Amino acid sequence: MKSWHRYAIALAGGLALGLGAAWWLTGGGLQGGQIVNGPWTTSLGYGTKATGAITRAAVARAGLLALPAKETVYWSSKTDAAGAPLDGNCRYSLSGKLLDARWWSVTIYDAAGYLVANDANIWSVNGANVATDDQGVWRVTIAPTRPIEGAWLPGIKDQSFHLTLRMYNPGPAFRADPEKASLPAIVKEGC
Repeated sequence: MKSWHRYAIALAGGLALGLGAAWWLTGGGLQGGQIVNGPWTTSLGYGTKATGAITRAAVARAGLLALPAKETVYWSSKTDAAGAPLDGNCRYSLSGKLLDARWWSVTIYDAAGYLVANDANIWSVNGANVATDDQGVWRVTIAPTRPIEGAWLPGIKDQSFHLTLRMYNPGPAFRADPEKASLPAIVKEGC
């Protein structure tokens, strides 16, 4: 075998190994942020130069187009309150009090990071379209079938999913201690 063949094979192998490792390292989405609050994780470095190269690559791969934390905080959850993976076959209650932000939304994504395909064309709820009860608590059902009443995010049978909570212009109380902020609870009600 000629020496240039060996170099070409080594180069191709190195590129394949490097690209495969980069794809694997950035494939976890936004999980593993340095701030954990119940099932939610985030990093206040998303959208800034302060984050490492792998985090910036994961944010870019997720297609987040992240803003800095003073403008938006992005929380991600792949598990419920008990730590079990979110399952499209199950019914969940997503609930909480109004968040310390100018505006907020929760969006449902499939395991690959795309909006969940559904006939209802519903992918997100936000602080403007969920009603609160007399205690100031809002509730959204996440399930493959629409509930009789109330806000709903459709899960897809036989598919796992994850949620992204976006808090736009978070308030000073939240920014002071995001680990202790009151975030929505994700409770499995049944499968």
